[in-house]
Amino acid sequence: MKFNLLTAAFLVAAYLLPANCEAQAPTQAQLDAIEKILAPQRQKVLAVLEADKTGQYAQYKADIANIEKQSDPDKVRSLVAALEAKHLAFIRKAYADAKINNAQLKQEVAKVLGKIQFTIGEFADIVIDFTPSASLPTKFDVTRNCPFEVQDVNENNNGIGACYTTANDCKMNVQAISEIASGCRGKADVGGKADVDFGSFSKMTVATQTDISYDVYVFSIGGYAQANVKYGIRFRSSNGMDKEVMTKELVALAPAVWINIVHGKADNFLSTASFTGNFPAGTSITAQAHTEAFALNLLNGYSLAYVYTTNIDSIRVTGSN
Repeated sequence: MKFNLLTAAFLVAAYLLPANCEAQAPTQAQLDAIEKILAPQRQKVLAVLEADKTGQYAQYKADIANIEKQSDPDKVRSLVAALEAKHLAFIRKAYADAKINNAQLKQEVAKVLGKIQFTIGEFADIVIDFTPSASLPTKFDVTRNCPFEVQDVNENNNGIGACYTTANDCKMNVQAISEIASGCRGKADVGGKADVDFGSFSKMTVATQTDISYDVYVFSIGGYAQANVKYGIRFRSSNGMDKEVMTKELVALAPAVWINIVHGKADNFLSTASFTGNFPAGTSITAQAHTEAFALNLLNGYSLAYVYTTNIDSIRVTGSN
């Protein structure tokens, strides 16, 4: 399938607009600049691979195509492990033959990202992970525990991208899958409602304690691929406020020609966010834990993001002036 500029423009507009984030995230201009750095390196590796006479490159692409057909995360995990065992040495040699200078790439990417921290892997796979420190307030006006009364899900698909989102009681499961020129963003929110029964407040602070985990796979065979994982808080009030604040955000970019794999898990993960406004007695408030997965491909690639909130221990709200 040929890369379509109109499709690319739509995907970028639909999925990569700046978000309301407390965590420091790269801008679209920075991501574009990184892609300009990586694209020629990717082509060098591709030139080596396409000259392969052994048939292993064709088998490598076939094995990735088989992974793309899977929807079960456990099956994906098993096939990815088999892919690594079977092809890692082959890809590593191609990368070495292409004479990619990882140290130089790291310096160029660092110039683009400035103070934003990142890691770069053996195959120019990049991970940008933000997790601001958080602590529970000492006093709370309202505490909500499982089972929670409010569950919301939202799925936004383009092309052949597909999102699968569930939210119930104390759990959330968001999966984003994207291949060729497509994109998908899935969101889930679980929480509870409360009414301000006295006084008048100018700030509401929400604290959530959750168990979280995620599995991210970003493949590239000559194309741009990206996957994002986000956790945070959604806050709504009867006076018209509806905001999301991210307290953890991970961005994974495809390597030159291989797979970027990121796994993470944290029990009792604390998120806090403050919302300013006018909250007099009688105001109805909805506070929720937020989970989000995003996958995007503009060229020949494949992205999967599995995001789980396996348990929401508590959601607490306190008012102050």
